[in-house]
Amino acid sequence: MPISDPTLYSNTDIGPGRIATLEPYRVNVETAGADIKFGQAVVLKGGKAVPATKAPIYGIALNRDWTSSEDFIQKEMDEDHYSEGQAFDVLRDGTVSVNISDDVNRGENATVDADGNFKAAGTSDTVVGVFLSSGNKGGTARLQTRIQFSHDNADNDAGAGNGNPAKQPSNNNPSGTNPTNTKNN
Repeated sequence: MPISDPTLYSNTDIGPGRIATLEPYRVNVETAGADIKFGQAVVLKGGKAVPATKAPIYGIALNRDWTSSEDFIQKEMDEDHYSEGQAFDVLRDGTVSVNISDDVNRGENATVDADGNFKAAGTSDTVVGVFLSSGNKGGTARLQTRIQFSHDNADNDAGAGNGNPAKQPSNNNPSGTNPTNTKNN
């Protein structure tokens, strides 16, 4: 018997937040500090993950393997997300399907918009990954990202609350002194 509606079984887009390749990937488990959509960029704020509003990012929210829709209603499944206080997986390194807020092309550098979705990076934008597929605005595309390190910390509450990481002491001597002569006499 043929499948009467093939869209029920196959789709050219992978759902947002789904691992998109067989390459190795790195994931951390975090607690949501706000509602977070699958495939959305996140940063840490007060030790909890919240949607990113700019780069750099901490990572990308992965989709879970179950839905909160009891009757598998498509609208409910499309609106499913992590709620504040839930633990969830954050991709830090690998390739994932993400929500895009503008048309993108394969090979373009990616950045994050004010809603935590992804778009092509301009010349002055901080790059958070590269698109491995093209996609249309409002759809998804495959994004390859790597763990990012920056002077702007992914935790907005780092340092003295100004968004900058705490400075490390310039003296690396564990005794607390700063000797001027390091040679043995």
